[in-house]
Amino acid sequence: MALSERMKRMSNTFGITLKNDGFKGELYNCFEEKPEEFFDVNDFFNLVNAFLDVLEFPAQKIKYRTFKRTLPNLKLIDIDPNKKLCNTEDLLTFCKRKAFIILITSRDNATWQGMVYNKSEDKEYSFNSEIELLRIINK
Repeated sequence: MALSERMKRMSNTFGITLKNDGFKGELYNCFEEKPEEFFDVNDFFNLVNAFLDVLEFPAQKIKYRTFKRTLPNLKLIDIDPNKKLCNTEDLLTFCKRKAFIILITSRDNATWQGMVYNKSEDKEYSFNSEIELLRIINK
């Protein structure tokens, strides 16, 4: 089973590889030549949200809640959403080790919904929240 046709044609699809120690890894997208590194779960969430915000798809339905008095600082990703450098299938060749291709289809109720393709298992899963996504990734 390869990537689904839906994942192949969507521009908001990205790939991640996880390193062996903790939740560290690299995030690949079709608009940058080099991957973005993340060092923990919060860093991962901030990178993905920044990526989706630059693409303006899928749109946030609700702003994220926080207990801090200021808004969280999102790490900005400097990409041009009109200049796609590669296809989604190419992400599979970039991603090594423990690799996943993720498609966020919507951001309802301040959480993500979408699909994730596990490269090593050659299986596709759907998820309805960030917690479900983390459970799939950390199997």
